[in-house]
Amino acid sequence: MNSPFAAAIMAGGRSERFGTDKAFHQINETPLWRHQVHKIEQLMPSEIIISANDNQHFDTTHKVIIDTEPNRGPLGALIDCLNSTRIERVLILAVDMPEMPISFLGELVCSGCGSIPIHENGMSEPLAAVYPKEIIQLAKNQCLSGSLSMQKLVKKAITEGLLKTRKITEPEIEFFANMNYPPEI
Repeated sequence: MNSPFAAAIMAGGRSERFGTDKAFHQINETPLWRHQVHKIEQLMPSEIIISANDNQHFDTTHKVIIDTEPNRGPLGALIDCLNSTRIERVLILAVDMPEMPISFLGELVCSGCGSIPIHENGMSEPLAAVYPKEIIQLAKNQCLSGSLSMQKLVKKAITEGLLKTRKITEPEIEFFANMNYPPEI
């Protein structure tokens, strides 16, 4: 049986290319953030966290954590999410990946304590992954060194045995499409 896990929606980005806060962009009359929460609720995590910036308000009973330090990007949000829970592993899902199926996320959760999807060219998908709490110090040290690169964190965590890789197949590439621009009408 798998150990408990928390799940976090990374919703605090600046959405500069999108033009408005994409967390609140509607798909079938449902904001993206709520769409992603409904998706991960099906996996029955012990806790659901929404990572936000200080300009956002989410009408939810789930835990909302505000960035402790602005402008640290996903790396800072990951640190904040891991620090906000007692659960030993956290499934991270970007708010702007609406094509990510529940089955793929479930596979990541079932694969163990830390799992990161990797493309054939070696690039990882750090915003649809499972991270163990043990990665916190590695992430903090990297942040202190001035690097906010999630790719760099993932490479080091793989080398240190904190993350297992999960190859992304050709048909799965579309799961990782993110909404950087508003859809054209």
